[in-house]
Amino acid sequence: MTIYNRTAFERGELLSKVYAPDNVAARMARRYTGHIGKLNRWVDRVRDETDESIPYLDPDAASDGVRILMLFQDPSGAAEGESGFISKHNNDQTARNYYEATTLAGVPYEATLNWNVVPWWSTKNPRFPGRTVEKEAPRAAPYLAHFIRLLGEPPCVLVLSGDKAQRSWDRIAWTVRDVLPDDMPILRCAHPGPLVYPRVNKRSGKKYKDEIVDTFREAAVIAGRCQ
Repeated sequence: MTIYNRTAFERGELLSKVYAPDNVAARMARRYTGHIGKLNRWVDRVRDETDESIPYLDPDAASDGVRILMLFQDPSGAAEGESGFISKHNNDQTARNYYEATTLAGVPYEATLNWNVVPWWSTKNPRFPGRTVEKEAPRAAPYLAHFIRLLGEPPCVLVLSGDKAQRSWDRIAWTVRDVLPDDMPILRCAHPGPLVYPRVNKRSGKKYKDEIVDTFREAAVIAGRCQ
């Protein structure tokens, strides 16, 4: 295996059962603490109900409340098998890019929660090769609505990261409309995955990385105004 998230590794934050098993064990020991603990107990119940493997939410995130909700498409392979968490500290290139972008944008991790439109692994899952995020989104929609209700106070801003997350959200948004304020800002940006992040958006002429950072920076400003 390879260390992809060098930033997290150098800061002693990497979540990897291979390279930093003590970090994973320590994070697991805290998965039921605080507000995140309530959400992770719900994750356990959804696992039992669906028989799906769903990573936990990171107890290091949103310690001051959820002002920014980042919605991606579905868990990565690293979240599925190497850490067990949805986290910017995971050992994959997407987590590494996300870590960089949020740092550049000034997005506070303690006010941010990362989750997925589909909470179980759907993309390139060898157990279910026919699955796609778009196909799984309707089945996942009631769980997403319940998840948002469990947050208590709704987030100040929602960021939809990536085309698949955005298309899936558009397909199921009507099912969660009653759990979000009508005037809540919903921002959209590209996915910070390695196939997109370093490339140039041909329509705008800007690097996707810069567009992602700009969107995250806007989310941070909105979140700062509603503290």
